[in-house]
Amino acid sequence: MKWRHRLLQLLVLLCLGLGLYASSLYQHRWDWSQQGRNQLHPQTLALLKQLHGPLQVTAFVHDLPLQRAAIATLLEKYRQHYPQLQLEFIDPSQQPELARTLDIQHTPQLLLEYNHRQERISSVNEQLLTEAIARLNLDVQGWIAGLAGHGEASLDGKRNFDLGAFGALLRDKSYQVISLDLSSTGQVPDNVQLLVLAAPATPLSDDEAAILLNYLEGGGALLWLADGEISRPLSDYLGISFLPGIIVDAAAADLGMDSPAIAIGKAVTNSPLNKTLAAAVFLPHARAPEIMADKWTAAPLLRTGARSWNETGALKGSISHDPLAGEQRGPLNLALALTRNRDGQEQKVVVVGDADFLSNSFIGNGANRDFGLALAHWLSGNQQLIELPEFTPADQQLRWKPATMAAVAGIFIFGIPLLLVATGLLISWRRRKA
Repeated sequence: MKWRHRLLQLLVLLCLGLGLYASSLYQHRWDWSQQGRNQLHPQTLALLKQLHGPLQVTAFVHDLPLQRAAIATLLEKYRQHYPQLQLEFIDPSQQPELARTLDIQHTPQLLLEYNHRQERISSVNEQLLTEAIARLNLDVQGWIAGLAGHGEASLDGKRNFDLGAFGALLRDKSYQVISLDLSSTGQVPDNVQLLVLAAPATPLSDDEAAILLNYLEGGGALLWLADGEISRPLSDYLGISFLPGIIVDAAAADLGMDSPAIAIGKAVTNSPLNKTLAAAVFLPHARAPEIMADKWTAAPLLRTGARSWNETGALKGSISHDPLAGEQRGPLNLALALTRNRDGQEQKVVVVGDADFLSNSFIGNGANRDFGLALAHWLSGNQQLIELPEFTPADQQLRWKPATMAAVAGIFIFGIPLLLVATGLLISWRRRKA
């Protein structure tokens, strides 16, 4: 019988050895958590499939085993799906010259290098790392050009109504931003990826309007922030018009806004950008664009609620909806996406009835910043940035009813201490009895 036991022990050890050897050859993991918290998000996996070429990650962190192990564990998940990712640890205290050259002022900090471009992140988690990789993978071969020469809101300007903060944000996302005066250049350069027309104070000349339409005829992308002067040739070409007056919205008061002339825009279901907005967009003194002709495939991006209308009168005293003055009740369009097929490619134009929502004084309100970035990404063909959601697995959060929370608190505050006391008394009593 002994030889059978020894044979069984030998077989068990042999199986364990074969299992360890197989695990060194084949890497496979099972994630049984409800939301896949131990594996990469599907959007991360989709992004990694778009990469081509080496991705170098340099982790500047002191020689702390636990901290380095956490970073290595996260990066190993990426490397399993993208073997060209390389990770290197550097202790800034051991290489101070390199740290000063790269301006490493605190740790941990990750330096990502891909396709001759760099990104840095200071907090190490999947969402920040994936967003950084997505920015490295941006298609930034062309420029984003803001039209100038007619008192437009400038992407470089510092005044309250300018879009300088938005322009700086675009540059932070690796876009190249310039100003473009059509009267000087006589054309839109071929390397312009996206043209921005933001609230011109004076009309475009006939020649400038012709240059703009020629750019669109060639398949160019346009973001029209339709404040100020409305270019009639442009609106006719796009097949849109604007309701008279500006939008007033009673929902603004619900969100703490003092002025009724702030339209509260909510993303339209099934629109190209509806997944990007977790909050409302605030648009002051906005117009309502309307689709007048089927020249393009049009889809609303933002709409107001039912308690809004286009006010044609003065915003003084008591204001109310007046249908006899051509005022229409909401929901009203605030932004339209126009698309069409041009030479086998999808051409994109967005018309927003307001420019102030991206101004220096208003970009920080609501989801204005997120909506502006989503527009730039979508129009420039960088949709992979639009679809990155918050990576918050639901099974990391405990949502208990108040009665359940009270019961658990009672167990820890009273139940466990009483159990310990009772156990001590029982042990003491048994010892005395013995």
